[in-house]
Amino acid sequence: MKTKLSILLLFITGLCFAQSNQFIYEYTFKMDSLNRDKSDTENMILQTSSKGSKFYSQVKAVYDSTMTAAFKDAQATQKTHFDFTNLKQSKVSTEVIKTYPDYKRTLKRSISSNRLLMVYDKKLNWEISKEKSKVLGYDVQMATTFLHGRKWKVWFATEIPIPDGPHEFYGLPGLIVKAEDSKGDHQFTLIATKKVAVDSDEMLSKKNKEIIIDEEKFRKLWGDYKKDPVKEMRQTSGSSSISAPVSVSSSITFDGKTYSQDDMLKLMEKERKDALKKTNNFLELDLYR
Repeated sequence: MKTKLSILLLFITGLCFAQSNQFIYEYTFKMDSLNRDKSDTENMILQTSSKGSKFYSQVKAVYDSTMTAAFKDAQATQKTHFDFTNLKQSKVSTEVIKTYPDYKRTLKRSISSNRLLMVYDKKLNWEISKEKSKVLGYDVQMATTFLHGRKWKVWFATEIPIPDGPHEFYGLPGLIVKAEDSKGDHQFTLIATKKVAVDSDEMLSKKNKEIIIDEEKFRKLWGDYKKDPVKEMRQTSGSSSISAPVSVSSSITFDGKTYSQDDMLKLMEKERKDALKKTNNFLELDLYR
């Protein structure tokens, strides 16, 4: 009986968590169009399964899980101080979900606390070139397309028969292992691959409080955010609602310095306004025009 139960448990677990391909890309980007000598990098993950794929920041995944665990602990223990000194913050918040076999893409972006979804089903138009090269030891072929106001050049490997790729790219006879825009401002390059166990349904599911909007609504929200980037935080900190994640008297430590909630609000406002001055070269260029 014990053996039969063990086999049944393994079978049920296998239904939920199947072997999946994980492709890790180095993303190099230049967010300040007036300072193209400066670039940033962040590792991104393309997680594929039989039902679809998810493309997200490796750093953001660690950050989000750590913050979620910390605030759950705070609710249970009434803790009012958090030390995130060694927690690295992500430079990339974008996520892309693709469903198979239709390859409908859902672009996830956040503006302040608003978690937004934009759904695209228009197919990408590819021009496949005869030009060939090698990336990470794979024989690759070049193709070009236009996406979100940028012209892109990509290389795909037919020996990896997955018609997917980083960000919103898909639809070629092999995995896209490298992509770069015509100005050299954004580039994705495959650096590693591995097998992992994932829950496909959980990976592709819509999360709580995610709102589906169109591009026009997104541009309106972005315009409002640029005018006052901490408006929602200011309203939350001034509210006595029990739904607030932390109490008014809470404090947070970053990089060895401890800040009150008011100090954090002022610091966040300054940092966000300074960042907006230098942030004008988004990956999805036409969304921010």
